[in-house]
Amino acid sequence: MAIVAAIDDSDRAASVLGEAQTLAADLEEDLHAVHVLDRSELVEVLEKDVEGQDLTDNYEVRKVGENIVSRATEEPMQPDLSLSVRVGDPAAEIVAYAEKQDARYIVIGGRQRSPTGKALFGSVTQNVIFDSLIPVVAVAFG
Repeated sequence: MAIVAAIDDSDRAASVLGEAQTLAADLEEDLHAVHVLDRSELVEVLEKDVEGQDLTDNYEVRKVGENIVSRATEEPMQPDLSLSVRVGDPAAEIVAYAEKQDARYIVIGGRQRSPTGKALFGSVTQNVIFDSLIPVVAVAFG
């Protein structure tokens, strides 16, 4: 089993990854981070033809994920962290990756949107919560 941290390229990634690291250590599970690019982001990253190549194995695509993890942890990519960068619909790819890894939990960030503090998560977070059979830990941000 594994703990899967769904990270994006924002300041929230550090909190999500930190929470996932704590959970993985407490439960003695492997830690995986997954970042999902949409197709327009992929075009910007690659700027070249990769026909016939598995996009998740592409050097430039992998560097995007490594850079996000490095910024989130303020240190180079840790050898005990498995990283996957996928392309497509973020919620669907996160859930599919977690299922493939037989994840114990998915850790994902969400935003509070109402002034009363009622948590209304972003659409990716909501879709992961609703679509996943795996328990989801949502790290809320104001």
